Amino acid sequence: MTQATPLRLRLDEGWCHAWWHAPAAPARGLTVVLCPPIGYEAVASYPTQVQLARHLAAAGLPVLRIDYHGTGDSDGDDTQPGRVPAWLASVQAAVAEAMRLGDGGAIALVGIRMGATLAAEAAARLGGVDSLLLWAPLPGGKAFVREIRAAGDSADDGSLHGFGFHYGTQTVRDLEALDLRQLATPPARRAWLIPRDDVTVAGPLPRLLSALGVDTRFDGLPGYAAMVSGEPRGGVLDAPTLDALTRWLCESPAAVPRELSPRDPAPARCGHTGGVVEETLWLGPTHPLAGVLATPLRADDRQRQTGVILLNVGANYRVGPHRLYVKAARAMAAAGWPTLRLDLAGLGDSPPHPGQGWASLYDRDATQDVRQAMDALAARGCREFVLMGVCSGSFVAFQSALVDERVASVVLMNSRLLEWTPGQPGDAWQSSMQQHAKSSDWYLRAALTAEPWRRLLRGEVNVRLVARRFADLARARLARLLSGDGHDPLRARMEGLCRRGTDVLMVVSDADDGRDYVEFHFGAEGRRMRAHPNFRMVYVKDADHTFSRPGNQDQVLPELLRHLEARAAGLDQPAQEAHTLLVGPAHAG
Repeated sequence: MTQATPLRLRLDEGWCHAWWHAPAAPARGLTVVLCPPIGYEAVASYPTQVQLARHLAAAGLPVLRIDYHGTGDSDGDDTQPGRVPAWLASVQAAVAEAMRLGDGGAIALVGIRMGATLAAEAAARLGGVDSLLLWAPLPGGKAFVREIRAAGDSADDGSLHGFGFHYGTQTVRDLEALDLRQLATPPARRAWLIPRDDVTVAGPLPRLLSALGVDTRFDGLPGYAAMVSGEPRGGVLDAPTLDALTRWLCESPAAVPRELSPRDPAPARCGHTGGVVEETLWLGPTHPLAGVLATPLRADDRQRQTGVILLNVGANYRVGPHRLYVKAARAMAAAGWPTLRLDLAGLGDSPPHPGQGWASLYDRDATQDVRQAMDALAARGCREFVLMGVCSGSFVAFQSALVDERVASVVLMNSRLLEWTPGQPGDAWQSSMQQHAKSSDWYLRAALTAEPWRRLLRGEVNVRLVARRFADLARARLARLLSGDGHDPLRARMEGLCRRGTDVLMVVSDADDGRDYVEFHFGAEGRRMRAHPNFRMVYVKDADHTFSRPGNQDQVLPELLRHLEARAAGLDQPAQEAHTLLVGPAHAG
């Protein structure tokens, strides 16, 4: 399979990121623009978007995947005004580039959920679109706003915060004004509307499109619920579903095989506001890994020689949960630190190693991927490295630091596991951390309030899970006590890193269940590590596992910058302060 080519598409307000999947020969005359969902669904479905694009390209259909402005790898963020016009402008820019790269052939838009709504609206405005494949489309933005409002937080000014993403007052108004039922012209010659496989409701769109003269098909395929629900995973579409989607697109009269004249992709290098240049790269000579490198235009020699690498959270691709890594990388690069957002093998756009599957987590082999990335940055002048990661990303950071002395610092955020030894002593405690709950401290404090008891009476509390967590924690503490010497192999390895001179910052959400894990091994506020002033543990107040709540990222990002600045200045904080410095009180009432 040919590697996809990263692109930057120019917009009036900046640029949006895209991937061009060149078609296998013989190429067809229909070029596909893939429009992702908005918000968390875009992150959850990303592996499936990659899977679908690769499958279509293998069938000869050129594919352009986009991140709308302010989303994914693109310029901007969700706090800016004009989000809905920017998303539609991103689709229009993608169509223009797809027509150029597709040598003027016909265009098909494939949209998922809110991306389907944007695709249909953009197609109606552009005209001339051949095919629309709309998967679980919403009839308009009002339905999307209702979903976010039901699950998120509403502010007095009308703005929303849902699933870790912000929707400003103007964005909410623009979404509510977006209504496909107001279309007056046909958005395409033909359309296939695929309903959700968990809620099969036709809605008004099939009748509307048919009334506008669109050759409309409405029937279902499996895959939507698995694609957008829960944690991201490898592409979830089975072979019959992929073949059905490909077959329908290839049935268009415009999709006949033809010769394409070579076209150069748009430049993949683009300046970013704040004195940062971003570059999407394929790293490594033998098994290339995808990554986005943010480099400062101004930095001192020490900063230029220090490379920061952000490692995948679970199966989230390199943007991190709720775009945390994008914001962190740009902030750190603006402060002078070259920062790479890396996709490990089998995650995001990086293909798995031969013989391995997609979305393999807690894999020690990932340390080789990190070494490969460090080698690539070393060729650009970096001499030491700071590895950062949330959850499984912290596991890879810690394991990589153990085997490569070029790692000068690790930032381990909400670690649930730093070692994984199935079948070995301690495995029961490690396995317990894969049953996600909240911290025992949170449950003890919650027991003093009324609401958890009301939820318990309503059957909304998983009592068995909570009881199991307390029992597992008690057993682990008892086993350590009975061992006599209190030896903890994980803490011994962490102490070895600190003695080597590696700086360690642990960032812990006060309610996260990983708090039990890190406090068991290193003590509350890191007290078991008090002999090592280069070990520090901080807590984030009122935060969840992926820092999705309003204000969480505003607490975490300054702490990351302070850590880098302290290292550069060579400042050792007093030992007591190092262990008690809190982003927010550990015991918030």
